[in-house]
Amino acid sequence: MKRLSAIGLLAAVTAASAFAQAAHAQRCMTAGGWGTGAFEGFASFMAEAAMKNSAKARLGDDVKIGAVKKKCEPKGLFVECTARARACR
Repeated sequence: MKRLSAIGLLAAVTAASAFAQAAHAQRCMTAGGWGTGAFEGFASFMAEAAMKNSAKARLGDDVKIGAVKKKCEPKGLFVECTARARACR
């Protein structure tokens, strides 16, 4: 009976530590940024830079950024762009 309890305890501790490591390993968020400019290329660049700065500020310099989703539209004389991506540490 003691052997069965020891095996059960060992299995529970192993499962708990594996779960804790998995939960600690990936910390993700959706980062976003906004940019404006006279040309779409510049506005898009500014939006991506703002998004990357936001992710680095929250998750640190070793952040990994996924595929970027951009949306640009004209606003008067300028172009306004937003950029979003999943960022994980």
